[in-house]
Amino acid sequence: MDIPALTRRRFVAGMGIGATSAVLLAACGESESDAPAAEAPAAAAPAAAPAAAPAATAMPEQMVEKESAEIRFVTDHTAGPRGAAMQWGLARFAEKRPDIFVKLEPAANLIDSLAIQFAAGTAPHVALLSQSDFLRFHEEGAFTEITGELAKRDDFVPEDYYFLPDAYTFNNIDHSFPQPELMTGPQFGMPFQFAISGFVANISLAEGAGVTLPDSDGGWTWDDWTEWDAKMTNPDTGAYGTWARDDYEFQYMPQMYSNGMAKPFDDTLSKTMYDLPEAGEAWEYLINKIFVHETSPPADQVKELGGEFGNPFAAGKIGIWPSGRVYSTGFAVPRIKDRFTWTLLPEVIAGRGGPPGHSTNDQPDLVTNSAERDGSIEQSTALAVFLASEEYQGRVGIDRGHMPVHRAAIGAPTSVAPPPEGMKWLKAYADRPDNRSLYPFSTFREWWQQNRALGTKGWVGEQSPAESLQAMQDWGVRHLSDYDGPKPYVETPVYP
Repeated sequence: MDIPALTRRRFVAGMGIGATSAVLLAACGESESDAPAAEAPAAAAPAAAPAAAPAATAMPEQMVEKESAEIRFVTDHTAGPRGAAMQWGLARFAEKRPDIFVKLEPAANLIDSLAIQFAAGTAPHVALLSQSDFLRFHEEGAFTEITGELAKRDDFVPEDYYFLPDAYTFNNIDHSFPQPELMTGPQFGMPFQFAISGFVANISLAEGAGVTLPDSDGGWTWDDWTEWDAKMTNPDTGAYGTWARDDYEFQYMPQMYSNGMAKPFDDTLSKTMYDLPEAGEAWEYLINKIFVHETSPPADQVKELGGEFGNPFAAGKIGIWPSGRVYSTGFAVPRIKDRFTWTLLPEVIAGRGGPPGHSTNDQPDLVTNSAERDGSIEQSTALAVFLASEEYQGRVGIDRGHMPVHRAAIGAPTSVAPPPEGMKWLKAYADRPDNRSLYPFSTFREWWQQNRALGTKGWVGEQSPAESLQAMQDWGVRHLSDYDGPKPYVETPVYP
């Protein structure tokens, strides 16, 4: 929706979802979570999926007269499949709780704006943030504990959700595996936007090259991958077996885990674990696809290969893409359409045969200290609980802007229906007991920015894989030696 500047300002300032209004949320753009910098933003059209939404749940709230309240809610789910789900969800929440007026405040850069608002005491009541943001702002008392409020609700069952510690609960626990599966500790919000790594593959390209893709758990290895890459790569058509790229969260860290690396940082949070051979082997294995085997496009060709479709996989030029696209397939469906058949794949077994754990993160909806100041903890909690519910997350499973965080929703028929094929593997990924989370400290953003700048030299060929990985390892020691924030690797949780 194209809104002139003046009209747009009025629209954002006054936007809300009440009992009788449903506002189009596509006014602000939303970039893809795992898109490279040069990739175009995702198409605004929602994913093609079954039209039927999950059955409506009972609404006891409607039977009780409540005092009206306005809740300010900040999120970047305003366009594409995420915006489509949010538009549907806020209209549905207005039906369930007509006493709550949700004022949506779209934000393209949540962190910068919220840092200012927290400092000024003007933060919204509910905010979509990341795990590292929770740890950072929690130190400053930015959030309101809702543990007691949740205990009053019949619609909150901790076992129903995929749990990520220290993202909306304060745990200070070991972030290696197995991670706890049940929520524990003081709670300041609800899970919402779960992300996980995995594999998508172009069935049509593979079959044309004589490759039969696996459809069983543990059905392929690094050696298989290398062999298939060679078959699917065709210089004449610009096709490549794999798209290997500098993707910490969804590509090279999961392969390090699969090769036997237990955790990204040591127990004292004093260094990264890139100095282990299982990390170096995975790093080199992926980079060699570009410069040794030439079965992955170099970085300077990616934009050209993507063309009008935004990335080379959507353009049909990539056989296998290890990425976060598995949890956000709704961005790719309107690009790929029916030009080729594609699928999620089971996990690969790496060289050392480690458990194929996945990288995970969760962007929760957090209740801020504004709710306590304004006396709207119940209403703010109600919104956060609804957005994590089977009903709303079931809608997420239809539009597929992210992974449903509700265990029942991820396995619903509407969540596993194609396209793409193989959506059953998303639940298989999420149900593994050996997945890892990524943000165990509050200065993760600062660490990651320099980590990526150093690692990129290996991905563009300026340094060897060993040299670039050593530079990253050295940086981790320097950064973490100065870190004085909360450290998660302790035996006894410390609750501030």
